[in-house]
Amino acid sequence: MASNTYSDRVNIIKYVKHAGRWRFAPVVRRPTGNIHWDNVLIDGTPQPHTEGKYFIEWREDGVRRRKSVGNIPSDILAEAQRQRALLDAKAAGIEVAESESKPATRQLLVSDAVERYLRDVRMNKSESTHRHYSHTLGLFKQSLAKAAIDAIDRDDMMDFQAYLYKLGLSARTVKHKTIIVTSFLKVFGVQRLLKKGDWPTYTEEDPEIYTPEQLQKFFKACTPDEFLLFRFFLHSGFRDAEVRHAIWTDINFMQGTVKVTRKDATKNQDWKFDPKSKRVREVPLPDFLLDLLQNAKERSKSRLIFPSKPHWKAPNAHPGGKPSDEFLEYCKAIAYRASLNCGDCENYAGDICAVAPCCEQFYLHKFRHTFATMHLQSGVDSRCLADLFHSTCLFFRLSSAPPASAPEIDSWSSSARRSATRTPGAPMHGLSASF
Repeated sequence: MASNTYSDRVNIIKYVKHAGRWRFAPVVRRPTGNIHWDNVLIDGTPQPHTEGKYFIEWREDGVRRRKSVGNIPSDILAEAQRQRALLDAKAAGIEVAESESKPATRQLLVSDAVERYLRDVRMNKSESTHRHYSHTLGLFKQSLAKAAIDAIDRDDMMDFQAYLYKLGLSARTVKHKTIIVTSFLKVFGVQRLLKKGDWPTYTEEDPEIYTPEQLQKFFKACTPDEFLLFRFFLHSGFRDAEVRHAIWTDINFMQGTVKVTRKDATKNQDWKFDPKSKRVREVPLPDFLLDLLQNAKERSKSRLIFPSKPHWKAPNAHPGGKPSDEFLEYCKAIAYRASLNCGDCENYAGDICAVAPCCEQFYLHKFRHTFATMHLQSGVDSRCLADLFHSTCLFFRLSSAPPASAPEIDSWSSSARRSATRTPGAPMHGLSASF
């Protein structure tokens, strides 16, 4: 492991953006003398700065020189030590050949590779994807006994899978995490470690949906605000994050549609949102839901359609609210009030769902599955839905499922077909609100 000691004549600095301008700043040192990475001194005050690159700086023949050394700590320290050695050799009168001034090829450490990979993921993917990848690669490092990424082989990958199974993860989850790790290794030239039979196998189950009877009882137990929220989930087919970040300007009341759009952070808004796969899409809404949304908009004081509730300790801390993270809790609480829980699920406290709102049969993505099934079983083409919802595998899995019973289809068939095949700007016929 590289040391943090290097010549006083070689300084580590970082090129950061401060007060709208880019400038060089010295790094912060901890009381132990070690460098506090991503922290610099601005006018003598320590400040966190994750942007920018590191440089080494020294004086040679009375001229200040700088060299970019990237963002990997081990690379930065190695370059500083190497430059120190060159300066010491020159001061001692030793002539350094040009070939000797080039750094020797070093093995890339797994920890450094993970840091570099996650940096790119953070820039190009959503925050939730970054958290998921970070957790998966953290598990991979825990299962790994090797330090250099070039030394990783098939046995290490099989050990990783065994480690995941030992943690109690399902074969589906193990396969998904293995795909993430193989993609990570491929970026650094480590490929084709696993054979065909090395990948976890599992039986693909059909997505679960809510029955019309369940929906009728569920919505009967809702408050007016909950009714609007979960009708929006059901009739838009939006994902949880898409509903949380939906704003009023996403709705076109004239055309009867709602869009999934990108939201950037601003001076007065500290949250942002990127649609999955970076694609904007537009979904038609039924008339009765548009009427409810129009009434809610007139009463709303927030940009968000479904903002978080004011915190009881600081009700004025976030005027207009923030994206809520409580929709799943609302869903389970309504199912409990409606006496829909199965009675077999158990929470972390040991309570079963017969006496607690913790039934695993009620979750947000199930509304999306239900809306897709409503359309497919009413005759809407799966390719049309795949384009509308930006999800291919879900609808092909649903299209291969056995058809629902006749009463179930009758409850939504005609209205679902009208909603999915309607073109923007055409007259809107409402989806049934009877269940």
